[in-house]
Amino acid sequence: MNGRGLAALVTMILPVMLGACAEDPLSLGSEKVPGAGVDTRDVTISVSDLPSWRDTTLTGFARPSTAPFVYVTAGTDVSSRGLARFHVPDTIRTFVDTLPAAKFEEVEFVLGFDTIRSEFTDFPITVRLVELGERFEPHDATWQEAAAGVPWTEPGGSLGVEIASGVLEAVSDTLLMTPAVAEDSLMKAWRRTAGGNGFAIVLDGPETKLRVTQMALRYDPTLVGRTIPVPQSQFWDERAFILDPPQPPTGTELRVGGLPASRIYFEFVPPGIVGEAGLEGATVSQAEIILHPLAEPDLYAAERTIEARKVSLLGDPFEVGEKTPIGSGDLLTTTLDPARLREGEPVRLDITVLMAGAVRDSLRRLRIGLRADPDAQALGYWEFGSAESPPEFQPRIRIVFSSAPAFTVP
Repeated sequence: MNGRGLAALVTMILPVMLGACAEDPLSLGSEKVPGAGVDTRDVTISVSDLPSWRDTTLTGFARPSTAPFVYVTAGTDVSSRGLARFHVPDTIRTFVDTLPAAKFEEVEFVLGFDTIRSEFTDFPITVRLVELGERFEPHDATWQEAAAGVPWTEPGGSLGVEIASGVLEAVSDTLLMTPAVAEDSLMKAWRRTAGGNGFAIVLDGPETKLRVTQMALRYDPTLVGRTIPVPQSQFWDERAFILDPPQPPTGTELRVGGLPASRIYFEFVPPGIVGEAGLEGATVSQAEIILHPLAEPDLYAAERTIEARKVSLLGDPFEVGEKTPIGSGDLLTTTLDPARLREGEPVRLDITVLMAGAVRDSLRRLRIGLRADPDAQALGYWEFGSAESPPEFQPRIRIVFSSAPAFTVP
């Protein structure tokens, strides 16, 4: 066969082969393959449409006594005082021995401020340390009580003798304060009474909000039998702050942040059918919980962004007990921006990985937490709608998925 005949034969055979491929339902790329035409759906549903949903806010993971700062203000809307106590040791250790102190000299208090989060107005600002009339308990003290069941003589702490004071003439990150009382007598009294009742940090002057991050007590004790002082420095042993008015208790709304620190917890079972499509065994390409912010709180609303971290829980957060449910947290955080929350912009928590795992083989129960990271960085918080809120504020679940094909191509 010459070359012209071979070309003609190929020309005749090729359309036949192409036609055969187009008619073969198992041919690669054919739209007639069973299960190959699965649609991808983007569905958003209210949590009230789920087979099971629970949400709650738990509070108390960090309190004023465990916060990394002490908040002090004398504002028109909020008043706050810091409470502190120093335990002066019975003996002082040197390089060669340990001896009791015979005399205390050169005593001073050093306050450290967070100048970024403090709010200074006009100057000068007077900071005072004032002896308390009752002994405070750091974990239980409130504006009304010095300890659980023990009211102050005066709300906010009955104030006695001024221990020391200092004046801020301009923005500064430290303030040195020398005692206004006999140094040696004060230190020996604190040593004898394990810090005594403690003292309050109060402000005089223009409206100012101070975050005290540290307080140190420096002194030069002369030891028994020695003549040369041994300089010492120690940080406060017990501290807290009290607020008037106090932060409101958590209700059915979902809250993140604040002091005491609040966290959100969810527990739910994915639905078997979303719209008209089955979810079990589906391929989930995206899933998220959508939270709707409520109106700005009257007091203690977050003033700066809150970085929140999502956590998949190992325990049941609805069984309240001594242990906090723990799990693995996301490396990335979700930013809660007060400006956007004030405008009502929803917060979206990505749960794609968790949802994909839950529907891969069976519709497993999901438990998720959302917490400020780290806890107790600020007084401010924000609240979101819960399952008990009006429908427009209830959380929603958004799922982008492709249902499992009815037939698998071999």
